[in-house]
This record gives sequence, structure tokens and C-alpha cells, in this order.
Amino acid sequence: MESSTSKTSFKTLTKKHSELPLWVKQVIYLQLKDDFVNLSILDSLHLFNREDCLQLYIPKITYIGKKEIETKSKGLQLNVYKFLSGVLQNLSIIEITIENNWSLSECSSYFMTAVNAELLVTPESICVTGTALYLSGAIRIGEYFVKLGKVNIEQLGETLKAQKYIEETLQDKLKIGTILIDLGLATKTEIEGIVLLKEESKRKYIQNMLVLDDSGPSNENSILKYQEKISTLESENTKLKERIRKILNIK
Repeated sequence: MESSTSKTSFKTLTKKHSELPLWVKQVIYLQLKDDFVNLSILDSLHLFNREDCLQLYIPKITYIGKKEIETKSKGLQLNVYKFLSGVLQNLSIIEITIENNWSLSECSSYFMTAVNAELLVTPESICVTGTALYLSGAIRIGEYFVKLGKVNIEQLGETLKAQKYIEETLQDKLKIGTILIDLGLATKTEIEGIVLLKEESKRKYIQNMLVLDDSGPSNENSILKYQEKISTLESENTKLKERIRKILNIK
């Protein structure tokens, strides 16, 4: 890992972009905007602001964390100590991720291991913690929406009750995301954006090239998998409405 925070791969990349002529940056902006529109997730961006963005968060180490780097008394994974080394250099999550050739999903797991072991100060933003938990697989989409402030505990409880009722009464299993949409607690684009975020978090950024981690599918398969999930979501939503109408005898 670089010893100077001014020379990280991410800072080098963003510096190059910032130095581009405005007419070039304009085209890049429009292209990126088109990419978000084409993926139907542009509307999901309102769920995050700079302060709540996991990638831009700069972790703060605790006294216990500093001692743990010296003693390694907890016997944690080597990558957790690599993560802490990046924290000592005042690097952001995205910089630590890229410098170690990790995926964001992997880095999220090391981050939360360090937080839970009290080696890091717990982030003030519950969205930062929630995103790390979600991307690391520690929580599911319903709990994640609670962390984002989109739904409250009571609403999530009602959603889980609805899911259980549908399973027991209709012998049909539907995903929480589908029910959240049908209950008006989340939009289709919000669910799609969150689903894609998790899929994309398995990819790595290495020297200006995007690759997948060893456990992930190919990029083409990743996109196909995402499209299949969205197709399933739409099918389940239609099915749910039909089942509810049947139960309520609505034509």
C-alpha cells in the first residue's frame, strides 16, 4: 500500500479527471448519466448523500485498534489488519479497497469486523454502517431500508407479516423487495438500484480495469443475473397483486 495518501490510485484517478478540459468532463458526465438512466437506477441515487456514502467514509481508529495492530492479540484475518493500516494513513473506504485490490463487498466485511471488535469508531451515519452491513451480507434488503430511514421497524414488521401470510395462505414465496414495492414503502427503481449495488460491489477496480472477485460471475453473467432478478421482481409483484385481488374477491 502507498505510504502517502496523496498518491493512492483513487486520488490519482480523480486528479486526472479533475484536470480534464470542461468540454471533456461534460461528455463524461452525460455518458455516466446515460448509464444510470439505462440501468433504471437514477432515481435511487437520492437515497445517498456525500455524508452517507460508504465509499467516501474515512474510518477513525480507536486506542484499542492501535494496540491491536501492534499485538494482534485477537488473531483476526490478515486483511483486517491491512484495513487498519489503511485507516492509520487516513484513507477512505474506496481508497483502502482499491489499494488492496479488494471488492467493495470484501472491504465492507473487514470494515464491520473492525467496528464490531471496537477497533474503529462507530460511524455517525447509520447509512454508512447499514451499507457496509448490507454489502457484506450481514443484513438483508428490508433491514437495509430501515437503516436508510426509508421504512421504520413497524413497517418492516408489517412487511414480514405480509410475506408470512402470503406464504402460508397462498403457498407462494415472495421477496421482501417485492412486498415493499406493493405496499408503497419503496419504488421499483429504488429496489433495482439497491439490488444492482450489491451485485456490483463484488467487482474489483484494479489499475483502471474492472474485474470480478474469484467467487463472482463474469461481468456479462453479473449483468444477466441482475436483469433476471429485476424480471423476477416484476413477475412477483404482478403475481402478488393478482393473489391479493383473488383473496379480496376484487375483479
